[in-house]
Amino acid sequence: MEIEFGNDDVASMLDAMKQEDEAGKYSSKYWSPKKEGITKIRFLPKLKNFGESLFYQKHMVHYVNGRPYMCLEQTLTDKDGNVHQAETCPFCQKSKQLYKASNGDRDHPDPAWKMAGELRAKERYVSRVIVRGNKNDKEEDIEWKPEFYEFGKGIREMIMAAVESGEYGNPLDLKTGRDFSINKKGQKKQTKYDGSMFSGNSTPVFNDATKLKALLAELPKMEYKQLVEFETAEELTKVLKEYMSGGSSEDDLEKETTASSFDEMDDAIYGSKPAKAVEAEDEPADDGEDIDALLNSI
Repeated sequence: MEIEFGNDDVASMLDAMKQEDEAGKYSSKYWSPKKEGITKIRFLPKLKNFGESLFYQKHMVHYVNGRPYMCLEQTLTDKDGNVHQAETCPFCQKSKQLYKASNGDRDHPDPAWKMAGELRAKERYVSRVIVRGNKNDKEEDIEWKPEFYEFGKGIREMIMAAVESGEYGNPLDLKTGRDFSINKKGQKKQTKYDGSMFSGNSTPVFNDATKLKALLAELPKMEYKQLVEFETAEELTKVLKEYMSGGSSEDDLEKETTASSFDEMDDAIYGSKPAKAVEAEDEPADDGEDIDALLNSI
């Protein structure tokens, strides 16, 4: 039997191996600040045509074996328009069982406490945002294109504190609102966002009518339910069995995924009251009357 393995075979093999590696990775649906330092965004208000009462959607998520899973113990409308009624969640059941086994003792020598924490559902919030200076892979300006941003309790508490203070007016208003500076420090589970704050200056979301029109055209395509996808209890049970038998830990998960969820996993900053900041000058006004008409039409 003749065996031949040429250069074409090597290239084909490498391509197949790369595809195999990529197939096991989770691709996030959300934008997130990749680098440390300041990234400016603009939180966008709720959309009346979707019947929203808040500018964000809250959901509970489990992070297991390399990817996030929607907790089954919540009622949400999914991407197909079906209402998922809260039901028993295998991850939640196991987490409670492990907490009980460790007697609620953080210093318990058994790994049950840590595993319980890894399996518990985390509160996450999703909002539409504009990312200042946003560019695509070709370095083209796509600042006008809204993104879904998932964040934790810390950022939510900052926003609430700012609104409650009354010092920032309505920071979500497209015409008189304020940008938000995300101050990212550290990576992975060590990420902190203290020092993040709303701008001290009130500005329109855009002074460029072309960008504003493009934004308004994109928003109707961004209903939160399109992000919601539930696995069945049977599927989650299979994932849980793999985890309990020595599958990926949360540390492995953080190395493998690019999901923004894990940047704020610990939610280390609760209730930090943002201070006023002096922002750089905004770009000069353009097509003022057109801008006003567009903003007033929303």
